[in-house]
Amino acid sequence: MSKTYEFAAIVGSLRKDSLNRKMAQAIIAAASPALAGRIVDIDMPLFNQDLEATPPASWVAFREAIRPVDAVLFVTPEYNRSIPPAR
Repeated sequence: MSKTYEFAAIVGSLRKDSLNRKMAQAIIAAASPALAGRIVDIDMPLFNQDLEATPPASWVAFREAIRPVDAVLFVTPEYNRSIPPAR
C-alpha cells in the first residue's frame, strides 16, 4: 500500500475570494491521489514572543493544523518582488 502525503496550503491573501485562494484550491484539486491537501488559514495576530508562554488560541489552532502535515505550500501574492505586508 502506498503512503498518502498530506500538505497544508497557506494562502498569503486574507480575502475570501482571492486569486491565491482559488489557485491553492486548484492545486489541491489537481494533486496526485498520493497527495492530500487542505488550506490552513492564517487569520491570527502577529507573533509576539512575550505571549509564547500562554499563546492565543488562534496560534495553538494553527500549530495543531500544521504539525501533522508532511509539507507546506505557500501560495502568496507578490508585492514589489517581496512578501505580503503585515495586516
